[in-house]
Amino acid sequence: MDQEHLMLKLTASFARVICICALFIVVIGHVAAQGVGIPEVIQTPVGPVQIENELFSGNDAENSLERSLPVDEELPRAEMTSLLEAQIELQSSVENEEYAEAVSLAEIVLQNIKTQFGDKSSQTAVSLSNLGEMQRRAELHEDAGLSFLNSIELFRELEGETTPSAILPLVGLGASYHGLGDYTQAVNVLEEARAINRRNFGLLNEDQITILDHLANSLIRMERYEDAERNKLTGLDIMERLHGDSLELLPAIYKHARWLRGSNRFEEARNYYVQALRLIRKVDGSNSALLAESYRAIGNSYRDQKLPEGRGISALRRGLEILRSQEHPNKLEISRMLRNIGDWHAAFSTVGPTGNEYREAWALLDELEDGEALQYRFFYEPSYVLNINPSTRGLADPSHPDAVDGYVLVSFDITPAGKATNIAVVESVPQGFKDEATVLSISRSRFRPRLLEGEPVTAKGVTRRYTFQYIPLSKQN
Repeated sequence: MDQEHLMLKLTASFARVICICALFIVVIGHVAAQGVGIPEVIQTPVGPVQIENELFSGNDAENSLERSLPVDEELPRAEMTSLLEAQIELQSSVENEEYAEAVSLAEIVLQNIKTQFGDKSSQTAVSLSNLGEMQRRAELHEDAGLSFLNSIELFRELEGETTPSAILPLVGLGASYHGLGDYTQAVNVLEEARAINRRNFGLLNEDQITILDHLANSLIRMERYEDAERNKLTGLDIMERLHGDSLELLPAIYKHARWLRGSNRFEEARNYYVQALRLIRKVDGSNSALLAESYRAIGNSYRDQKLPEGRGISALRRGLEILRSQEHPNKLEISRMLRNIGDWHAAFSTVGPTGNEYREAWALLDELEDGEALQYRFFYEPSYVLNINPSTRGLADPSHPDAVDGYVLVSFDITPAGKATNIAVVESVPQGFKDEATVLSISRSRFRPRLLEGEPVTAKGVTRRYTFQYIPLSKQN
């Protein structure tokens, strides 16, 4: 009996470890990865601003999960199996983005946890937070807010007002307010989450940076652009003070530069890429393979800007030269750089691109173990290399109370040179309103062509859907 009891206890402990991993994957890998709100571009006084998708650091939540599942408690075998099965199904639903199903499974998990650990337990608080995130993903923002609020209150009742366990559900609550369009309340909750983070982990801890990013997103929605940028710069300043002139600073530099590019502030973004170049040369030498990423970003930023300056293609060629000069050249990175150079020529060539860089990139991928999958990912579905947007004339401000959604669905072919032909409107709402503007934008845009067996070919029946907001005639003065 003692041996059987020991085996049951070991099995229960093992299952709890799996449950911890499942919870961690759901909460960190899928729950907070979406950040606050839905990523998109909005108009600002400095041009369109990308609403970012940032990862929430898992340290706070991981610590609370570890504390919330005592290793000396035993679960009955039937309950243990039921909980484990529900956790596995929940994880699968999240991975497949089946959020309505995930809500039902998260409710089952919550009831199992309550039965086994009680209504007032850290385990229940964690499950409430998980349920809230599933509801938010399913766009049930009011229900999500209530679940997050219950999680926060329970954590505080068990562990105190400033417990770090409350940080993750506070961020989730801020996300729910953001989803409801209550950006002021979202900012208030996120600032509370940051205050608790700083109190528990110090004024310069890295985990607060993602909260700052979320705050910036909500502040942009409130048209508080200077405050939003101040939060982004505060995050970068924390990383600079923590890491100084070390390579660990590079991700923060690149992230801030991406944010500037998303705001159409290309020259400022390139200044940060130049800062990265200086840092890499200082720490790792003038021929470091790390330099290639900065050169790639500089070159691509000119293409994003739709500016065919020689400095753009020169940066890409310099990055390729550095990658090829390494003692052990990275064929995947070389093929990526060749693809970027091919994209440049497809976007800006006045005599027609040759496609030679694409062919060379394809050939290099042939030499890799997973090369066929990479070839498909890189070159099967045509993608924009120069995206000319339709005219915004006559469109409504998305915040206007009478604004409704419209769209134009177009079909076209893409030639081996990356140009669109045979462009046709499949359907549009309202009919005829933005049809001509959408067709014109597709004809002016350029695409990376489809490659088969290493050769550019015509891609037929490609579709694009242009969405917008407009005010119906019945609502116009």
